[in-house]
Amino acid sequence: MFFILFSLSGKAQFRGSGNKVVSAEFLGGFILEHKPQIAHLITNHPVGVRLTFDRQTFGDKAWEQRFNFPDIGFTMVYIDYKNDIIGESIAFIPHYKIFLNKNRKSKNLVSYKIGLGVEYNSNKYDKETNNKNNLLSTDINVAAILEATYQREITKELFLRGSLSITHFSNGSLKKPNSGINIVSGNVGVAYNINYEPKEYIYAEEKAIERTIGFTSTLSGGIHAYSRIGTGEHPFFTFTGVVDKRLNHKSAIGVGFDWFGSLSMKEDIKYDWRLMDEPDTPSWMRVGVNISHELFVSRLSVITQVGYYVFDEYDYFGKIYLRVGLRRYFNKHLYTSFSLKTHAAKAEAIEFGIGWRFK
Repeated sequence: MFFILFSLSGKAQFRGSGNKVVSAEFLGGFILEHKPQIAHLITNHPVGVRLTFDRQTFGDKAWEQRFNFPDIGFTMVYIDYKNDIIGESIAFIPHYKIFLNKNRKSKNLVSYKIGLGVEYNSNKYDKETNNKNNLLSTDINVAAILEATYQREITKELFLRGSLSITHFSNGSLKKPNSGINIVSGNVGVAYNINYEPKEYIYAEEKAIERTIGFTSTLSGGIHAYSRIGTGEHPFFTFTGVVDKRLNHKSAIGVGFDWFGSLSMKEDIKYDWRLMDEPDTPSWMRVGVNISHELFVSRLSVITQVGYYVFDEYDYFGKIYLRVGLRRYFNKHLYTSFSLKTHAAKAEAIEFGIGWRFK
């Protein structure tokens, strides 16, 4: 579902006007030990290949100039973990590549890439046949990439590339176990502009945006396993309201509240041996307050929130929660959203939502 909603950031936008660049890179790296429970799986260095497809932008739309004429495309990744327990991964990740050089015609370009997509893992957790794999328990997972890249122009069509990236795969606690995989890799390869033609970047003065106060309301839901293997996957629901202030064309900041209701949490409470002698059962609902930032990129925006539970009787994950995700606006008001809610390195849920911006 989220792949359909946000594919415009990748494959669909690659079909637009502008020069097209394809690249092939070798990948080599290591699995980051983000928790002691996965140490037994870090036995070899993963290797793989990456194919990247990009469309260059030149300022035909106002947002392209705001972000220094980014490339839009998608990255296809194959990784062999050299470990029979983990197996192999294949990922498809739509991305944006943002350049740090003010001179976009420089022969030496430095950029960073952010992307969100899907991943298939060949050897998921199985209670009987693969019970040592506590990284992933589903065939299809969320894939995210963060990367820094250096590119050297050899000719107008041919480039050398080197990059350092972090690639993350996780099912967002859709099913347990779900420690997730973080691969830190170095990547080297070549890129080729398949339809090069000289173009000028468009620099146009924009009108100042009105710094208004607005309100967003989002109803989200999904299925997750709250904390324990064996209690099953159950629905959850979230309602979020945020009052925000538009700062400029790119950003808005705000404060808000969240209501959380989790039937999976309700099941965990039922079977929690620590509560057997307690006279009162903790509530399976929680309430939090949050600080929010929204980064507007074309019809997509990036949401980051930090929250604090003001009501959480079960208190399994602690008081502070984080949320990062994407919104896809269909007009000035209606949007859909896809986000990951975590508590530090512990993912709680992937949220699919629909919402309305009142101003």
